[in-house]
Amino acid sequence: MTSSAKKTSFPRKVDRLLLWSLRGIAAIVGTIVLFIIGFLVLESMPIFRKVGILPFLRDAYWNPTQGLYSLTPMLVSTLLVVAGAVLLAAPIGILSALFCHYYAPKPVANVYRRLLEIMSGIPGVVYGFWGLVVLVPLINRIHPSGTSLLTGILLLALLIIPTIALIADASLAGVPQEYLQGAVALSLSR
Repeated sequence: MTSSAKKTSFPRKVDRLLLWSLRGIAAIVGTIVLFIIGFLVLESMPIFRKVGILPFLRDAYWNPTQGLYSLTPMLVSTLLVVAGAVLLAAPIGILSALFCHYYAPKPVANVYRRLLEIMSGIPGVVYGFWGLVVLVPLINRIHPSGTSLLTGILLLALLIIPTIALIADASLAGVPQEYLQGAVALSLSR
């Protein structure tokens, strides 16, 4: 065997070892996920026996103190909060990126980007606690009850605006200069 054949066979053994190691780790992770799912199913069986699966999915009320369990109100409110937050945050984030990339002076744009990066790094739990302590009482003074869809929409929008703005800013930075020059040649103004 030549020395070049020995060199090519060595990485193959290491690659096989790595492949089987990764497969083993993936199998362990999959088993853990199956155990978690099994535990959740076993622990939820008493309520499904008492209420039933179809009423749990289609009834309109959630009040555990009265024995009313339904997933529908939570699913509908979650979808409404997400839709409202995206409708509010997407235009603000994109306009923010446009301002930062094309209109703001360079020092202001740099500070603004850093602020967005800091805001995107704040955990959602902190936003939620701030909303509970500050935003809920504020909205409660304007229109009771403060724990409403409006509060959820505002908090989620505040949480996702920095991410949308940073992604849009990075996308705008990736536009080739020829495209911008072509747009100016076609009389596109700022």
